[in-house]
Amino acid sequence: MKKVSMNCNQRRAKDGRIHHQEFLAYQPGVNSMKTMIQWSSLFVFMILMLLGNFTHSAENSLLIPLGEKDRLAIEKYLGKEVVGQAIPAPALVDTNRYLNLSAGNRNYRLVSGPDTGNIEHHRPTMLKQEANKTTWRYDTGARFIYYILGKEDGNYVVTGVTDNEEGVFIQYSPNKPFMLQGLAPGEQRNIQTEMKVFELSNPDKQIHTGILDIGYRYLGAYKVTVPAGSFDAVLIKWTFNGKVGPASLNDTQYRFFAADVGMIAAIEQMKVSATLLYNKQRKIAKVLVDKPKS
Repeated sequence: MKKVSMNCNQRRAKDGRIHHQEFLAYQPGVNSMKTMIQWSSLFVFMILMLLGNFTHSAENSLLIPLGEKDRLAIEKYLGKEVVGQAIPAPALVDTNRYLNLSAGNRNYRLVSGPDTGNIEHHRPTMLKQEANKTTWRYDTGARFIYYILGKEDGNYVVTGVTDNEEGVFIQYSPNKPFMLQGLAPGEQRNIQTEMKVFELSNPDKQIHTGILDIGYRYLGAYKVTVPAGSFDAVLIKWTFNGKVGPASLNDTQYRFFAADVGMIAAIEQMKVSATLLYNKQRKIAKVLVDKPKS
């Protein structure tokens, strides 16, 4: 007791009172209580941060079940075993990963349409690379060759299409959307474009013009199983309505894309008709046979 009293006396202020800080320093449990409060505050802060990150993730990843009309249309051409359950759909913030054009050639089996069972050999080729854009030629090995522009903002658009079956080249202005950067799940963008149609045998000869209304919608993300494997894939839907020359055009397309793989399945339901002239329908579907080699 005397030793404690001496220590306290040594720390008395000139006015004879013990300073508050000195007094606390000699109170059992005070320091441990302060440490506990600090750790508790840190724990609460970490919980709040985790909750904030979870909320942010939930806002940017939505679970969107496939609508009945879209599911029926997809199952009609792809079958019922290809598209599975809905999964959290991310915002499309890296279009390059979903197209994966640089991975090279890929093969697709036709599972619907007049050429069912045939294999399409798709060959993407970079034509030009600049600081803020890339230009691609995407040959489906069959009817169409697409010319795709990768822009600085991350958007990929189709500038034109060669249709070998009809013997024409189609130019779009503004460009037709292919993969748009920054779309949220469920978001739709509507675009109107002018079409100019030229003869392949005489590229300077324009034979038709037309206007095309395009609906571009990010439907969500789903488990998809194709011969190349099972993937988490985002689903984009296009609707086209317009008139080109004497013909009216109505088309609905679905494409599934998997990150770092590319397009893994696609459906096209096209109807072209001209009163008293002709009525054409094109309904095809294709699935990826094997993953492209990086």
